[in-house]
Amino acid sequence: MTAVHVRRRRNAALVVGGGLAGLGGLIAIVALIAAASGDEAERAPASPRPAAATPKAQAPADPLTPRSIRSTGTLVAVPAADTSSSGDAAGLGFAVEVEKGVAVDRAAFAREVERTLLDRRGWTADGAYSLRRADEDEAAFTVTLASPDTTDELCAPLATNGTYSCHQNGRAVLNAERWTRGAEAYGRDLARYRQYMVNHEVGHALGQSHRECPGEGLAAPIMVQQTKGVASCEPNPWPLDSER
Repeated sequence: MTAVHVRRRRNAALVVGGGLAGLGGLIAIVALIAAASGDEAERAPASPRPAAATPKAQAPADPLTPRSIRSTGTLVAVPAADTSSSGDAAGLGFAVEVEKGVAVDRAAFAREVERTLLDRRGWTADGAYSLRRADEDEAAFTVTLASPDTTDELCAPLATNGTYSCHQNGRAVLNAERWTRGAEAYGRDLARYRQYMVNHEVGHALGQSHRECPGEGLAAPIMVQQTKGVASCEPNPWPLDSER
């Protein structure tokens, strides 16, 4: 029993002694481990914080470009009061309409047609023609923006094949798909191509016929079918003096 007791005391003493004697060492070891861990933490690359996504600037929607084009066959007149009506009060009246299903800003489209037809570079230059914006009941002709299918129907028996525009039965029919995509001769310049579309088809309404390119490097007459190409001419969206 004594031996056991002594052994226990001795062991206890050893433990106590070891604890007291080794406390500094234990602290040192813990410190070393902590230091090593600290060094490791310093050496380890910090997890990259995901960069906040920068929102892309959204270009304003083009009011002249249809968001979608569906064939409905229903034509909606754009009242002249919806635009800044102008022109010669005694001039030839033109109305504007858009097919229901062609998702475009109708008033903006009408304003663009009006700006083009009343531009000093256009058919009214030098008093050759007199035009004014009018409602349908007062109009001599109508400028219509329609889906390819409806364009084909309105233009028959002319073959527009879902691709081209026309003048038929008092309507200058503009193919909405072509209005959206443009033509190779104009590249990415949709604004000038749209001016050409309006002026060309209205030229037919005014009694003009198709023309050919007069020579290399010259401005194409407005009555050239520029959607199909301009040959050796340069694309031109305005009537030439010789066409008025």
